[in-house]
Amino acid sequence: MIEILSSGFCTSIQDKGRFNYTHFGVPLSGAMDQNLSALANLLVGNAEQSAVIEMTFAGPKLKCISSCIIAISAVKARGNLNGKPVQFNKQIKLEKNDILHIRQIESRAYLAIRGGFKCEKKLESYSQYKGITEKQRLFKGDVIESLQSKEDFNKKHASVHYDIGFYKDEIIEVFCLPEYEVLSKSLRMKFNNTFSIASQSNRMAYQLEEKIVNQLEGISSKPVIPGTVQLTPKGNIIILMRDAQVTGGYPRIFQLTENSINKLSQKPPKAKVKFKIKDFNHE
Repeated sequence: MIEILSSGFCTSIQDKGRFNYTHFGVPLSGAMDQNLSALANLLVGNAEQSAVIEMTFAGPKLKCISSCIIAISAVKARGNLNGKPVQFNKQIKLEKNDILHIRQIESRAYLAIRGGFKCEKKLESYSQYKGITEKQRLFKGDVIESLQSKEDFNKKHASVHYDIGFYKDEIIEVFCLPEYEVLSKSLRMKFNNTFSIASQSNRMAYQLEEKIVNQLEGISSKPVIPGTVQLTPKGNIIILMRDAQVTGGYPRIFQLTENSINKLSQKPPKAKVKFKIKDFNHE
């Protein structure tokens, strides 16, 4: 059991997402970085779809109400356990009254607890989302119970090798979508440029700072999913993320691969990205 002493910037419960309700207009949601979410669960012996705490930029301060085993997965982060530096990407034993403070995260980190969190489940998912769950994120004073296993600390899962170097390069792999084929050759060439992540980026969508003159008219509302890249009438490039709507009327240029969505979710504002088009025939 864990108590939230301070909630941090944007801390919420997430899992793999809710997949069977998009025809009702319900977003998929789920952990922004499904790779790191799964890693945190693996470290404590959970199924990868188990709920985790997703932490963004400035993490929460937590108090352990009863002893438990946790793991915190992160690409780059700093935090303290009872005032001493905490270890990331490893299994950790927390004792009653321990204080854990995740102070700084380059982008997103994930906390899993042995057995999983016991929290509100709506439409087959624990992922918090405004209008679906009672709360859209965690707040000071919240107490989260766990379904912790009674098994002893298991050194076998104490650490798992995971290459975080995957996140360091700028390449975002994509497939071409219908409206890309309508663009002029000169406009297609502009998508070979390097772009910067805008500060307005969030769980719904990432925006890029640079614009591309849009020669395309709006389209009738079409299905979209996380990773769809849209080009607005004003030339803004928008990359839909986990909490995105399920339909849209902006031209669809690219679709990110799943790994590229995970990589992009770990890119902070001002970080550089470059699209790399993949060929369906070589998948």
